[in-house]
Amino acid sequence: MPELKEIVRTLATHAVVYTGVTTLGRKLADRSGALILYGHRVSKDDEGYMQGLNPAWLDQQLAYLTRHFEVISLAQLVKALRSDRGVPHHSVVLTFDDGFRDNYQKAFPLFVKHRVPATIFAVTGDLTNGDLPWSQRLGYVFQKTSEARLVHYLNGYEELTLDTPEKRKSSYRRIKQLISKMPREERDSAILDLSQKLSVDPPRNRMMTWDQAREMHAAGIEFGAHTYSHPLLAEMTTKEALWEIKKSRDDLNRELGVSRPSFCFPAGSLNRKLLARVPHLGFYCTFVPGQGIRINNSHSVNPYTLSRTGLPNAPAPYLEAELDGPFHALRRLVGRT
Repeated sequence: MPELKEIVRTLATHAVVYTGVTTLGRKLADRSGALILYGHRVSKDDEGYMQGLNPAWLDQQLAYLTRHFEVISLAQLVKALRSDRGVPHHSVVLTFDDGFRDNYQKAFPLFVKHRVPATIFAVTGDLTNGDLPWSQRLGYVFQKTSEARLVHYLNGYEELTLDTPEKRKSSYRRIKQLISKMPREERDSAILDLSQKLSVDPPRNRMMTWDQAREMHAAGIEFGAHTYSHPLLAEMTTKEALWEIKKSRDDLNRELGVSRPSFCFPAGSLNRKLLARVPHLGFYCTFVPGQGIRINNSHSVNPYTLSRTGLPNAPAPYLEAELDGPFHALRRLVGRT
């Protein structure tokens, strides 16, 4: 069934792109504002069970975006929202989460090539210590282990079989759910214990360094805060969550001289109390997921309720079909029925 779904997706994409539907869509669509797009890793693999965006496809996507949109920075968008001029029509903002080293190695040269700005939301603790974000670290351990089974206190000492890729991934998801709500130190200790039991050491060279971040920042790439250790903030005490947010803000100030950064909630995990605190903590904007909003303008959002759309891990025609084709409207229509 997944294969059939992908075939249908490919056929539908080519149909709307190569028959001129997307060209017509660009002429008729109401683009009175900015799309904000986001990605994570820029790599061909799915290391740690996080699928990367093929750099060649990102290259194609940036070429498409620069042909048909005005690519502006996140700071420009927020400034426009706060001004009387309004947001530039047919504009787009690029954002990438976490601060993976491939953003420096693969994406940064493409930003320079296409002369586009972008924002990197950094998990500042991982830039400091070199660790993968905890969920990718956990994923790497399960993905790469050669052990056939696992008995662990996290799972009530119930045996998990790991003798196939599917079983390893299923076990990872089960353990991830159990770990996700733990305090940071307890979570990291559990992952270390699993790493030892499964005989896998997670790599420590997958996140960009602060020196690399400084190079990108000096070239005009914006850096925002994505907490210190990428927890689910809504599952923590308010005190713990505020520490994570403030620590990432202070790290950016210390390392990059950014005194008033943007902020992005990890995995979109937020609550009203935390959202209300963001402006008072010295951040100039943030995002609220699940709003069903694609075009950011003064009528749909404010700087603290911005909305994003994910970049597809696919060639440029897929992004073109998503942004200029009828798929988004059809999904919303089906959702209402």
